[in-house]
Amino acid sequence: MSTDSDELLSFKDFPLASANPSGSAGIAQININSPGKSGSGSGQRTDVLEELMAGSPDETEAAGSGKNYSFWSIEYYQQFFNVDTFMVMDRIASAIIPKRAPSTYLKSQIGSNPDLYGPIWIVITLIFSIAISGNVANYLQQASSNFHWHYNFHLVSYAATAIIIYASLVPLALWGAFKWSLKPVSADLETDTSAYTPGFLTLLCIYGYSLAIYVPVSILWVIQVSVLQWLLVITAALMSGSVLIFVMMPALRNSKFSLILILGIIGAHFLLAAGFMLYFFHVPNTNSPLAQLALNSTKAI
Repeated sequence: MSTDSDELLSFKDFPLASANPSGSAGIAQININSPGKSGSGSGQRTDVLEELMAGSPDETEAAGSGKNYSFWSIEYYQQFFNVDTFMVMDRIASAIIPKRAPSTYLKSQIGSNPDLYGPIWIVITLIFSIAISGNVANYLQQASSNFHWHYNFHLVSYAATAIIIYASLVPLALWGAFKWSLKPVSADLETDTSAYTPGFLTLLCIYGYSLAIYVPVSILWVIQVSVLQWLLVITAALMSGSVLIFVMMPALRNSKFSLILILGIIGAHFLLAAGFMLYFFHVPNTNSPLAQLALNSTKAI
């Protein structure tokens, strides 16, 4: 009995060990690797799950470049929403606070990754903010009279029309002006921003974020104090307009009509703020015939 057990426990009697000079090492390697096969199977399953969660390398690379997708596919437009909350908040702050953004902000940050996520939400928020605040201001104006007040839903469409036209046509006009009035640059004066023209999407992004300041201002316009209302118009237009000028200064330097473009940018921004205040929030002068006609038409509605 002891002899049989000794033979079973002996490694020298196996043919594999005798055929291989390092047979014991070979058997040890087999014994070590055999339980590891099941572990490698679990590792393969983990890799498959990671690939399913992260996507294949080709798809990840295509999503990052945005060149392999059709113009009519949804994936093509994902590159215009490639931002996170911190980036959106930083761009809102840079659009409100003058000289917060660096001098290369237009090309290095906005131009390299223009987004439409922030501008779309800012425009939608501003439309409803102006419409709601304008109705509240109208209610406060009529609260002391016997006039039966009701909500004016047309203010939403009026505000949407004005804001969307401004946020789309003004960048389009600027883009055309930059292309048309680009100054020739000599070879000895060529720099990193020379002959740089921002794209249409870049200008859409900048102008969309520049409207963020009018969201809190539209709420403050409810206060029926004419001096305060005009002070808010001037402050908001100058703050946001100066940010636009500072951010677009590299492109403005390359234009032959830079002074005209600067005055146009500031003037359009001021006219937008003044139009908001006068149409939606300003207390009309009831003594003038024009105001009486407008008041009668409002009552008829």
